[in-house]
Amino acid sequence: MKRISGAVVGVLLFLLSAPVPSWAVNGEPIGSITRIEGEVWLAHRGDQASYPAMLGDSIYLYDHIQTEIASRVQILFEDESLLNLAENTYIQITEHVYSPEENRRSSVFRLVMGKVRAIVGRYFGGGSTYKVSTPTAIIGVRGTHFIIDATLTDETAVVCVDTDRDLAVRNVKDEVPGEVTLKGGLMTKVLEGQPPTVPAPAPDDMMMRLLMDTRVMLPTLQSGTAALRESLGKEAALTTRGATEEGTIPPIPPAPDQPLSSYPERQLPPPPPPPPPK
Repeated sequence: MKRISGAVVGVLLFLLSAPVPSWAVNGEPIGSITRIEGEVWLAHRGDQASYPAMLGDSIYLYDHIQTEIASRVQILFEDESLLNLAENTYIQITEHVYSPEENRRSSVFRLVMGKVRAIVGRYFGGGSTYKVSTPTAIIGVRGTHFIIDATLTDETAVVCVDTDRDLAVRNVKDEVPGEVTLKGGLMTKVLEGQPPTVPAPAPDDMMMRLLMDTRVMLPTLQSGTAALRESLGKEAALTTRGATEEGTIPPIPPAPDQPLSSYPERQLPPPPPPPPPK
C-alpha cells in the first residue's frame, strides 16, 4: 500500500484550513459598494461579527450593513437599483431574486433603524416586488425614488421623491387596516399599531434635510437604463439645489481620519425573529 507523503498531507491541511470565499457560502454577489464615506460595517451570512466595509466590496443576499455617525454608503445592485444609507443606519437584505430573462425582480429589505433613499429606476413585469420593512411600516414600489426615515423606533416617515411614479405604504402588522398611495412630493407617517396618516405635501425643509442626509456622491455609470439615468439626473438636480440654496442643511462632516485596521470588530445585533406562521 502506498503511503501519502508529508508534503501532500501538508497541502491538504492547508486547503482545509484556508478561509472559504464569500461566494462559496453566499452565492453570487447581488451588488457592490459604489461610494462610501466614514465608518461602515458589513457582515455576510454566517459571520459572527461585522468588519469595516470598503469601496468595491461585494454585497450578497442576507448581508447586514450598518453605518456609524458621520458615515454614509451607496450600494448599486445588479438590477440597477440604488440604495443610499444615511448615518446611524442598519439594514438587512432579506430577499433578492433577479431574472432579466423573465423580466422579474423581487427585493426585500429590513430597515432596523435609520434613513435610506432608494432609486428604483427600472420597472419589471407582473409578480415583481421591491419592498422595505421598518419596525412600523411596509413600503412597496414598482419603480420610483423615495426616502424612509425610521430613526424613531415607533414611527416611520416615508416621502415619495419621484413625480412620475407612486408607492404604497401600510402598517407592518397585517391586522392594522389601511394603505395609502404616495405620489411625488407627498409623505406619510406610520406609527406603531396605527394606519398610515393621510398623504400630505412634504415640507420643503424636511424634504431637503432628508435629501442631504441620504446624499452620497453618485457613481459614474458606463451603462444603465434610461429610467435609471433619469432618476440619477433628478437626484443630482435636487442635491445641487439643496447644497446651494441659502439656509439649507450642509453635508455632514467627514469621519475622523482613522485607519480601517484600527477599528474593533463589532458584534452583530441579534437576527430578526422568524415570521409568524400563516
